Amino acid sequence: MNKEYIVNKSSEITLNITDGKVDSFREIDETTNTVRVYSEGKIGVAGALGEVDFSELEKTAETKLLEGIPYQSTLNKNLNKKIENPRLVVDKSKIIPTAKRIAKKVAMACPKFLVNGKVQLGQNSGSYKNSENTDLAYKNSNLSVFFQVKDKQSSNIADAYYGVSLGKYGKSVEDKIVADLAMLHENFFAEKILLPNGEYPMIFGSYDILGHVFKDFIAEYYVSGGSLFSGKLGQKVFNEKLSVYVDRNPKTNRASAFYDGEGEIAKNYRAPLIEKGVINGILNTKNTAAMFGLPHAKTSGGSYDGVPTIALPGLFVQSTAANLSELLGDKKAIYVAITSGGDITTEGTLGLPVMLAFLVENGKMVGRVSEFNASGNILDILGKDFVGVSKQDIFAASENEVMVVNMNLINE
Repeated sequence: MNKEYIVNKSSEITLNITDGKVDSFREIDETTNTVRVYSEGKIGVAGALGEVDFSELEKTAETKLLEGIPYQSTLNKNLNKKIENPRLVVDKSKIIPTAKRIAKKVAMACPKFLVNGKVQLGQNSGSYKNSENTDLAYKNSNLSVFFQVKDKQSSNIADAYYGVSLGKYGKSVEDKIVADLAMLHENFFAEKILLPNGEYPMIFGSYDILGHVFKDFIAEYYVSGGSLFSGKLGQKVFNEKLSVYVDRNPKTNRASAFYDGEGEIAKNYRAPLIEKGVINGILNTKNTAAMFGLPHAKTSGGSYDGVPTIALPGLFVQSTAANLSELLGDKKAIYVAITSGGDITTEGTLGLPVMLAFLVENGKMVGRVSEFNASGNILDILGKDFVGVSKQDIFAASENEVMVVNMNLINE
């Protein structure tokens, strides 16, 4: 009988900001424990919160084998690895004054905005062990700063959003956050620019585009023939400049373990979906990979008391340029800040109602663009119309890359 023992711990401090002031503090600690047992092609799972007796949890998991849940799994063997960074991004004793200082500075820099938001300090750790002598462990921390701002004259709940996830913090980072919000404030209240219909380079967060096709990478959807990419594993479908990975690398995804939910480790801690335009991975677990005859993607996760499922803990898109100026040169572009939903057809035609966007020249915001609809076919957007990926966002404090694609602008 094969066995797995999984522990995940999270500690999170959240400070709520209302009207430019910190008004509440919350600290949550959570520990989840999982035991999985495998025998004769079946799985039994038991999970519990807090401190537990693993021998009792193991007995419960063995009892669950009687439910007859089929699952094919082969455990990795003799693997021992620990990646642990015990240092917090900001010391707990300093998180309240830090949050108060940021809130005050942003409120002063943005006098026409009602400033609300959150500052969160999180630390995550855990371990994976199995009966085949594998022992893995991780620990890391992350600081998130999020602002939901609105025009003081507006009746909306929010008019714009700003968020950064940080692995390092200091005065220079804090200054960048304040400067970012001041730039957003200045351009938000600029007179709107009505651009003529046509094709423009548009700047998006990676999820804003790729999120519309993740379902097409799910194993069950892929093998059913319902995916846009069914039958195209191993084929070049997209622009050769596009490489996309499920990210568990501690340098870029500090909230996740470097291994997946079944104790598997991808190369560079990033499981490939697309590499140089070629579809090289389909989201699966060990069970669905075996069931459908797919390469094991090392992309599993799941709840602490359930059978493994697929997980997308983070996304990494390989950059093709250091910044937007290098990527775009002197071309004008549109930074898409907020879309309202959006829809994609079975043929891949994507339509996005854009509610907030800004004109960009030489990598800088130079005004606000009137609302419009953005459209294009996803195979073109990520193919011939794909411009590239900037390692640096337009917001200086952000550590996330942004994608640039050509799409059609249609005024409402």
